[in-house]
Formats: sequence, C-alpha cells, structure tokens
Amino acid sequence: MEAARERMIILLEQMRDRGVELFVDGEAALPGEAAAKSVREDSPYMADYVFGDAGNIEQVRFDKVVHR
Repeated sequence: MEAARERMIILLEQMRDRGVELFVDGEAALPGEAAAKSVREDSPYMADYVFGDAGNIEQVRFDKVVHR
C-alpha cells in the first residue's frame, strides 16, 4: 500500500508541476494530502478529472463518496 501511495504522490506532483490544481473535499490540497486520502484500503474517495476547453486536465478533485 505504501508503494502505491508513493507512486500516486509522484504522479500528482508531476500534474501539479504542469499546472493541474488538486482538491480534497473542495479545498486546495498538496499531492501528499490527496494521496493520503485516496490511496488506502476501502477508500471512500473518488477522483473527478476536470478538463479545460483545450481538453487538458485542469483540476483533479477527490471527494468523499457518501452512501445513502
């Protein structure tokens, strides 16, 4: 699990370096924060990719999934 989290941090850092904004539950987040929430057993977080007009990813939003 730790190796997956480290890979996710590296990926999110690369995305952030390219100008992609990261959010967790609607708040701006650092790559480590986003990975800590989303890479774990039974994670209730889902990634949503927001694309700009040119088709590039502008934001990655990790939001907690609530079962109803």
